[in-house]
Amino acid sequence: MILIRNGTILTLTERGIIKNGDLAIKGSDIVYVGEKKEWKEEFDTIINAEGYIVMPGFVNAHTHLSMSLMRGIADDIPLESWLSDVIFPIEAKLTQEDIYIGALLAIIESIRTGVTTVGDFYFHMEKVAQAVKESGIRANLGFGLASKFDMDSVKLKLAEHFINRFNDTEDGRILASFAPHAPYTCTVKFLKAISKRAKSMGVIVHTHLHETKKEIADFKKQYGVTPIEKLNQVNFFDAKVNAAHCVWMSENDMKILKEHNVGVTLNPQSNLKLGSGIPDIGKMYNANLSLSIGTDGAASNNNLALIEDARLVSFLAKGSTLNPEIISAKELLKMATVNGARNLGFKDIGLLKEGYKADVILIDTDKPNLTPFTDPYSLVAYSMYPTDVDTVIINGKIVMQNKEILTVNEKDILKEASTSYARIKQFIRKP
Repeated sequence: MILIRNGTILTLTERGIIKNGDLAIKGSDIVYVGEKKEWKEEFDTIINAEGYIVMPGFVNAHTHLSMSLMRGIADDIPLESWLSDVIFPIEAKLTQEDIYIGALLAIIESIRTGVTTVGDFYFHMEKVAQAVKESGIRANLGFGLASKFDMDSVKLKLAEHFINRFNDTEDGRILASFAPHAPYTCTVKFLKAISKRAKSMGVIVHTHLHETKKEIADFKKQYGVTPIEKLNQVNFFDAKVNAAHCVWMSENDMKILKEHNVGVTLNPQSNLKLGSGIPDIGKMYNANLSLSIGTDGAASNNNLALIEDARLVSFLAKGSTLNPEIISAKELLKMATVNGARNLGFKDIGLLKEGYKADVILIDTDKPNLTPFTDPYSLVAYSMYPTDVDTVIINGKIVMQNKEILTVNEKDILKEASTSYARIKQFIRKP
């Protein structure tokens, strides 16, 4: 058992903030959150959280972990060229070992910045699952899919096999999903088949949607409607969908997503850096869409500190609506935690309450940027640096304490990542 004492606890529930509180963990579960009290139970570990904010871990609801190996190789170019001229050719050269090491590298960065859950999709996902298992992080892992000649049915069966093997494993720490890349790389027929299978298997579909203005224009030229409208026509949204980006949407597009409770994961830093556009976050928020936050991959962001994207989500909403009251600090933190959990299919993380899984982070407030200690919601949402995270607990296990990663050898992984990059850099082609 673990006892966290004397902390300022942000439950993100109706209980609000508990000052000088206790949080007790038994196994993988939170068994007590409340006022400080005397305990008869014996604890294996007691953490003195005086001077710390205790809160749910951040949920990065859309990323590509293994792309950490491509950080900085394709900057300052538009998405179409970024993908076709640089990223796709490099991806063709990645080995399973590259995928594994790249995933571990990204997971270390994620844990260090307070992320306890990721929504990832890519390829060689068995190796990503291995990295997730070893590191202790929580993840929904999507089997990446794109149409290719007559291979769609084969790819669908491979995805089903992956999901049957990994979904709801590691004490529920790993979920698995179907991950069609996008409507411009998958046929409508394939997308319909994926959704139907996902619904029957009870798993989510994780995809890119409405990322660039050009992809919408090209799609409308072919089909006469937007991708969202076409997907609605073929009942794609009958399955639970987590849609990344959604930068360019009409009011009707938003209406469709709301009607089907589609999760929308915003990735503003990637969208801005690639020149893809500025999502109308204020309109999405006012439309009551299920909003969560992601970083996208490190090749287009270029870091995985979710709190930075969260902060940008808030500022873009305030600036575009000319309303500083839209998306309060507390609401923003819920978007970065429990909303992301829901959009990824996790039902019992993202809040600090009894019966929920113990995914908890401790933020050290003995810092100039967090002094004076005013409103803790505000301090986390607007003032903390990603490196202010001191301790991370996932599924009831301490994976980082006093800024030291405990589950994997960080130095060895950094060295191996550099070795992987030394091999793949020969394949980099500048547009």
